[in-house]
Amino acid sequence: MQRTTAEQRLYALWAECRELQASEDLLHWDQETYMPERGHAGRAKVMATLAGLKHRRLSSPEMQEALATCAEMADERSLLAAQVRCARYEVDRAVRVPERLAREIAEAKSAGLVAWERARAEADFALFRPALERQVRLRREEAAAIRPDGNAYDALLDYWEPGATEAELRPLFARLREELSLLVRAVVESGVEVDESPARGHFPGDRQVALGRRMAEAIGFNFAAGRLDRSTHPFCIGPHREDVRLTYRFQEHDFRPCLFGILHEAGHGLYEQGLAAEWQRTPIGDAVSMVIHESQSRLWENHVGRSRGFWRWALPHFRNAFPGTPEPDVDFLWPAFHTVKPSLIRTEADEATYNLHIVVRFEIEADLIAGRIEAGDLPAIWDDLYDQLLGIRPPDAAQGVLQDIHWGQGSFGYFPTYTLGNLAAAQLFAAAERELGDPEEAFAAGEFGPLLDWLRTRVHTHGGRYTAGELIARVTGKPLAPDDLLDHLRQTAEQAYRSTRGMVKCRLKAYM
Repeated sequence: MQRTTAEQRLYALWAECRELQASEDLLHWDQETYMPERGHAGRAKVMATLAGLKHRRLSSPEMQEALATCAEMADERSLLAAQVRCARYEVDRAVRVPERLAREIAEAKSAGLVAWERARAEADFALFRPALERQVRLRREEAAAIRPDGNAYDALLDYWEPGATEAELRPLFARLREELSLLVRAVVESGVEVDESPARGHFPGDRQVALGRRMAEAIGFNFAAGRLDRSTHPFCIGPHREDVRLTYRFQEHDFRPCLFGILHEAGHGLYEQGLAAEWQRTPIGDAVSMVIHESQSRLWENHVGRSRGFWRWALPHFRNAFPGTPEPDVDFLWPAFHTVKPSLIRTEADEATYNLHIVVRFEIEADLIAGRIEAGDLPAIWDDLYDQLLGIRPPDAAQGVLQDIHWGQGSFGYFPTYTLGNLAAAQLFAAAERELGDPEEAFAAGEFGPLLDWLRTRVHTHGGRYTAGELIARVTGKPLAPDDLLDHLRQTAEQAYRSTRGMVKCRLKAYM
C-alpha cells in the first residue's frame, strides 16, 4: 500500500507538470500559426508565468519527497526505477535553476521568436541581434547554474540529448565532415548533374498540402488525433498523444520541400501518437530524447519517402494532385530526390550535404556559448564556414544566419541532435530491413503498416523507459555509429549519379 501510495503521489505531481507543459506547447503552436501579430508581448508574459509554475512544481519539496521515496523502493531494473531516473533528471535541473531565471528564459524565448521572424522577413541581422544577445546571456547563466564547474555547452546539449558532450561530438563531426566533403567533391568534380526538372515547375500550394496530407495519412498519421497548419518554420508539437500538431511551408516552384517536410514532421507525429497510453503524464511517458525523435522523422522522410518503392505507389497520387504537369516515371523522378548539391538552406538540403549544415551550426554555437565568439560575430563567421564547407556564400542573412528558428528560441545544443538522429535513422532502418526483409515491394503496394508496427513495438511504446543509447543498442544490436548512414549515402549517390559510380567508390575506398 505504501509503495502504491508513493507512486501515485509522484505521478499525480508529475501530471500537473505535464499539463503545464502541454499548455506551453499549445500556446507556442498558436504563436507560430494563428496568433494576431500584436499578441506577442502578452503571450511572452503568459509563457513566463507557465514556466514559473512548472518550475515551482518540479522543484517543490513534495516532488522531491515523492521522488526520494520511490527511489528507495525501486529495484534497479524495474519500471519504477526508469520512472525515477527520468523524473530525477528534470527535477535536478529545475532545482539548480532559479525560478526567476526560468521565467526570464521563457519570456525571452517568446520575444526572440518575434524578433527572429521580423529579422528573417527583412533579411536584417541587426533586428535580431539584441534578442540573440539576451538569449546567449540567459543560456550561459542557465548552464553555469546547472554545471558550475563544467562545460557550459554540455549543460545545454544535455537537455536535448542526456549524456551527450562536445568532446564526444567533435571527432564524430570531424569524421562526417571529412567523408561527406569527399563524397560531395567526387560528385561535383565528375561534372555529372541530376536532372531536377521533374521536381520543378508550377505546383499550387493547396495541392502540395493536400498531397502531403495524403502521404502522411498513408504512412499512418492519424488526423483524428492531429492537424496540419502553415508556419514560418515547420515543426511538430504534441501536447498529448491524441493531439499532435504538424506544420509546413511550401514553394510553388518545387514540391520537394513541402512534401518531404510534411513527411518529416509526420515522422515526429507518428512517434508522439505511438507513445504508450498507460504511461501518459508519467516521467517515462514522453519521447526518450531528441535524437530518437529525429530518427523517426528522418527515417520516414528519407528512407521511406525518398525510396523507389514509395514512389511506385505515390506517383499516381502525384499525377492526380498536379494534372497537366509532365508525368515522369519513377526512374526519372527518383534521382531528383537524391542530389548531392551544396545549397544554402538546411531544411531543403539533400541527404549527403545536410550534415555539413549541422557542422556549421555546431561549431558556431559551441564557440558562442563558450564565449570564444559573440553574437555580433555570427553573420561573418556563418558565411565563411559555408564558403569553406560547401563552397557557397549566402547572398543575405535570411538565407544565411537567420534561416533557422532555434537560436531565436534559445535552443542551443539542439542542432547536433539532427545529425545524431540521421545516424540513428539509418541504423534503425537497417535493423528493420534485417527483420522484415526488403521493404520496397511493401512500399510499392502502399503497405507501410509493417514498418510502423515494427517501430511502435521497438521504439515508440517504450517512451523514456530506456536511455537513447540503451534503446539503440537493444533494437539494432550495436551502439550508435555513423557507418549505416555513410553506407546509405554512398549507395544512393552511386545510383543517382551512375556515371560517377567508379570514381565515388574509388575516392571513398580509403575511408570505408
